[in-house]
Amino acid sequence: MSTSEDVSPRRIGVIGGGITGISTAHFLRKDGHDVTVFDPGDPGTGTSSGNSGVISTGSVVPTATPDILLRVPKMLLDPYGPLSVRWRYLLRIAPWLLSLVRNGMPDRIEANAKAKAALLDHAYDAYRVMLADTGTSGFVREIGTMAVWESDAAWQNAQWTIDLMRTCERKFDLLSEDDIRQMEPGLQPIFKHGYFVPGNGAISHPGDLVTALHADFIAQGGTIVKQPVDRIERIDGAARRLVTGDTAHDFDILVISAGAWSNNFLKQIGHSVLLDAERGYHIMLPQPEPGLNRPILIAQDTMFMSPMAHGMRLTTGVELAGTEAPPDYTRARRMVSRAARAVRNLDETEQSAWLGFRPSTPTSVPILGAAPGEKNVFCAFGGGHIGMTLGPISGRVTADLVAGRDPGIDLSRYAVSR
Repeated sequence: MSTSEDVSPRRIGVIGGGITGISTAHFLRKDGHDVTVFDPGDPGTGTSSGNSGVISTGSVVPTATPDILLRVPKMLLDPYGPLSVRWRYLLRIAPWLLSLVRNGMPDRIEANAKAKAALLDHAYDAYRVMLADTGTSGFVREIGTMAVWESDAAWQNAQWTIDLMRTCERKFDLLSEDDIRQMEPGLQPIFKHGYFVPGNGAISHPGDLVTALHADFIAQGGTIVKQPVDRIERIDGAARRLVTGDTAHDFDILVISAGAWSNNFLKQIGHSVLLDAERGYHIMLPQPEPGLNRPILIAQDTMFMSPMAHGMRLTTGVELAGTEAPPDYTRARRMVSRAARAVRNLDETEQSAWLGFRPSTPTSVPILGAAPGEKNVFCAFGGGHIGMTLGPISGRVTADLVAGRDPGIDLSRYAVSR
């Protein structure tokens, strides 16, 4: 990559090599910076590998919903519901949950949705640029996504979602029962209502895409250190040193992009945000025939069915239990029979099961921008359910901030101190 004429090259350390970290590293290298990414895991194996594989510019609806006050008690009593909390983790998650409930108020829902929308408006453009730069465009098809409902009552209850999407100026088409059958003959003929978001894309293999981005970053002169960062240290009052084991690495700029673990590093420089891991599960199944043409949200079962290069992926559920508790695949496996009810000729043979950790704020709005009072520390994390979608735009914005360019987005709503 050639050095940008108007940017002074700097040594930059990026903590985290998921989609946001590697996207940030890409755009920083594009500006000519000397960039090192720190991640102890293999590329394409973390949270960025196990999602539904959707570039979802229409996903403005926050986790906090109008009925969240009713849903939280159910979460506590039903460990296998669409939202569940492990009792041992309840005390630790309590501040996050209280904020989630407060953000279920109508005015906050709309404000948070609009904040998400403002980033999503630029998300696909950033993806296209990065994919073209790295020769990875073949991983993504711009085929749209669909959401479907079985019953009239459930569809009626979902109208607030439709209204919110309209308020946030999302482009979508309402679908009749016949529309659904014609567009997706691989679905069972049980769905009466739905919508189609033409501006969404599908990633054929999220893990392989992230792996390819890592390989391109190295080919373009970037460095990856496969060790955990133990701590951030200050040099002459500025947070510029990363310590891995017995080794110190000094930089001009640091970027915290460590997903669900990001707040641990933010605390080391005197700041903190409400961030927790929304644990998400998926089950890989064989690809059925005729199969699905695009990722589909089976709304009443709260599960995504995503056709991928290596099979059919069922993603479902949110569990609040931190990053240390062992996985519990019970609910995800239970949903396989529901998936077979929705998709024709679905083979229920499990190919693999997976757990990942979505870095989520109770507002569903990510953290993006400079750390307060730190001229050389930038944050890019908290994408939650749309982290895969927001990775490249978060990286592009961070590169703009490092270069002193106007990112073209009001970042006040994403600030650490908001």
